[in-house]
Amino acid sequence: MCTKRGYRALVSVLCLTMAAGCWNRRELNDLAISVAIGVDKRGNQILLTDQIVDPGAVAGKEGGGATFRAPVSLFQEKGRGIQEAARRMTIESTRKIYVGQLQMLVIGEKLAKEGIGKLLDHISRDHEYRSDFYVIIARRAEAQDILKVFTALEKTPATKMRASLEVSSKAWGTSAAVKFDEFISNVVSKGKEAAVTGIRLIGDPKIGNDKANVEKILSPANLHYSGVAVFKKDKMLGWLNEDDSKGYNYTQGKIKSTVELVSCPKNKNKITVEILRNKKTMKAVMEDGKPVIHIRIKTEGVITDAQCRMDFTKPSSITLVERLTSSHIQNSVLSAVNTMQNKYKSDIFGFGEAVERKYPQYWEKVKIDWDKVFPTIRVNIRVESNIQKMFKTTKSLYERMEG
Repeated sequence: MCTKRGYRALVSVLCLTMAAGCWNRRELNDLAISVAIGVDKRGNQILLTDQIVDPGAVAGKEGGGATFRAPVSLFQEKGRGIQEAARRMTIESTRKIYVGQLQMLVIGEKLAKEGIGKLLDHISRDHEYRSDFYVIIARRAEAQDILKVFTALEKTPATKMRASLEVSSKAWGTSAAVKFDEFISNVVSKGKEAAVTGIRLIGDPKIGNDKANVEKILSPANLHYSGVAVFKKDKMLGWLNEDDSKGYNYTQGKIKSTVELVSCPKNKNKITVEILRNKKTMKAVMEDGKPVIHIRIKTEGVITDAQCRMDFTKPSSITLVERLTSSHIQNSVLSAVNTMQNKYKSDIFGFGEAVERKYPQYWEKVKIDWDKVFPTIRVNIRVESNIQKMFKTTKSLYERMEG
């Protein structure tokens, strides 16, 4: 009988997944549960890496003196496709690998640039995969190296990657938490291209693949979300930097909360504005026979830090900070749009979808050539920032010390 909390939770999830009546029901003891998959390029083949959870190791051992067991194990195989590689894994694994609980799909940058259509087609067709796992790109690294890193705070690396992605997308706004179904939808869309977050390995990969990595206060190797990978159809084109990534996320309404550092009016010191809410609208308007995209972004926030000598009891000071914040966000969005129109020429914003909704007849004429039309589209960006309240005091610490 299972007595470990983690193991019981896993069993409960699987019982729900493989409920009575499923034609392909299998017993838990016959399965190896994959929580993350990495796919890399190997010549004319792919290298498939499965991160398999060890329920006993995750739940922990009762009593002392137990031999350490890694919370996950990696199985790897090469093949001409993901199905062939997965079946080859049975040579090494004693159990059939089950992907119904997958949390993360990590794609190597080299493979992403060459095209991942076959990979996506297989996963979207295979009945064992769900569509609620996240897709990320291994930046300047292979997917297999990302999956080998011992991670702190969470039991399994897959859980850590998922939790970090969800938290960073909500609390910082430079990463994009994109699930497989959304990614596929954008890849096949005629009016919007795909964009997903990148992940980097900071430090020594060899140290990351050792439990000593999490036995130190400061881990020598860490996983770090970095930039947004932009696509045209199934091929990755390149990366957006941090500012452009945040600007892109503003256009998608995906920023739940973040901070904006704006310059003080009279010096290079900073005012920190915490964005608590934001709302965006995007619409297309025909002007002189050509579509113009209007993006409106409304934010609400508070001032959390100020290095300026400003009297924040005056409405004029608040109005000034609102104007500075609006201009800062507008510049980020404009930079992202310019990068995509002039460098990559890929519509990750969904301008084409906005045109199709409003002017379907015009869209039918231009959708085949949208790659050529997109860089010529004029974009009007307006940002309205509302500062709701102040931090605990209206004067900075420096002013209070001098007063």
